[in-house]
Amino acid sequence: MSPETTHFRAVHRWLAPVLLVLALACPAAATAAGWRLEPIAGSEGVLALHDLAFDAQGRGLLSWDAELRGRLPPAFGGLASRDPAGGWMRPPDLAGVEPESAQIHLYGQRALLVGREDEGGAVPGVPRRRLVTADGQSDGGFGPLLTLDDFAIASWSAANRRGDAVVAWIGERSPFVRVALRAAGGQVFAPPRDLAIASSAAVAINARGDVVLAFTTGKRLAARVRPAGGVWGSTVQFGRFASTKGMRLSALVTRDHRIVVTWGSERRSCGAAVRGSGDRWHVRRLERRCGVSAVARRGASVAPFADSRGATYVAWTGRDRRARSAVKLARIDSDGVGRAAILSRQRGATLDDVAAGPGRALAVTWTAPRPTAEAPFVMASFASVRRRGAFGTAERLTPPSITVARGSRVAFQPLTGEPVVAVPYLLGFTVAVGAAVGQPVAPPPPAPP
Repeated sequence: MSPETTHFRAVHRWLAPVLLVLALACPAAATAAGWRLEPIAGSEGVLALHDLAFDAQGRGLLSWDAELRGRLPPAFGGLASRDPAGGWMRPPDLAGVEPESAQIHLYGQRALLVGREDEGGAVPGVPRRRLVTADGQSDGGFGPLLTLDDFAIASWSAANRRGDAVVAWIGERSPFVRVALRAAGGQVFAPPRDLAIASSAAVAINARGDVVLAFTTGKRLAARVRPAGGVWGSTVQFGRFASTKGMRLSALVTRDHRIVVTWGSERRSCGAAVRGSGDRWHVRRLERRCGVSAVARRGASVAPFADSRGATYVAWTGRDRRARSAVKLARIDSDGVGRAAILSRQRGATLDDVAAGPGRALAVTWTAPRPTAEAPFVMASFASVRRRGAFGTAERLTPPSITVARGSRVAFQPLTGEPVVAVPYLLGFTVAVGAAVGQPVAPPPPAPP
């Protein structure tokens, strides 16, 4: 590479956040009515957004994995913190954890970090495969790493608002899925248990502390449930498939103990299984060929979620009547999945993320091509928000002058009821992050006397 090219790329990396700030602050960059745009300075180099969540005091935390040439180390885990008033700042990058494996869960004003140890965190000569956890704050600061396992391949984790947490993982020395639990207020996980033999799994926990482990077994799905304070139940199998190879799972436990397990593989069938009355599982295929999606880091094919009153839903990328890619949503009850509704009207739309807010509000985000004669490869981010029981018209979040990458993240600010969408913006050789903030879905709570 010539010195001139190297210098150009270095200058471009320096200019990227400046250009992003200018683009988002420009009046001509106005998007859908009611959305305001907030830049996140110093966020260039993004590869994929991970988690966006808010704590009980209204502070938000966004995480991603990134890579920048010329930086040491070039791969790193980035963080951005949003204060309750709306300003963004960049806490120190994650240290000691492999960026693409990092998972962060907020509860109260605290945070739990789960991931694999990175190359810089191990003793020289020791294999860098530890599964580690760390306790921290919602402002992005974390304490020392604690070891769950010395040889982890993949992991899945979940936590509730009290701080109860569950981590499941697959190791290199055993065919079992191992699961460890931690009660609210504790910092150390209980000794792990071997609960299943599988290559793919998912975990979920509700507000009371009921836990579900979902996994594939042969050509079927299976689940084990642990009531709060109880013991793990036996394995229950459901569904039959030609193959479960490459299948990705997601799980949900509602406050009324309803359990939803969703499954799917890219460009293959996807569906949802619901545990109804009498512990019977109802399995329904949603699409013969599911589209791609960017929900969570592993690209979950179907996203289950619940609103503030416990009603459950699934969202996924499917096909409309013209066989075009479309974002769909369906409600789930104890007897199965209802009729699907199409939220997107843009050709080529793919699901990015879902979130629940106060007053039964819901938000769904997606990415779709918006080509013009001058810019034939422009991608744009969209959102549809449910207020007062009905979804509004899909709104474009990004200005025409900027194209985006797939994988936006959405969450509701709990004090104001505002939906906040983090969007990865493509700028030349790099990707930076900005945020779009919508109108409150409910009036803010009264100030304390």
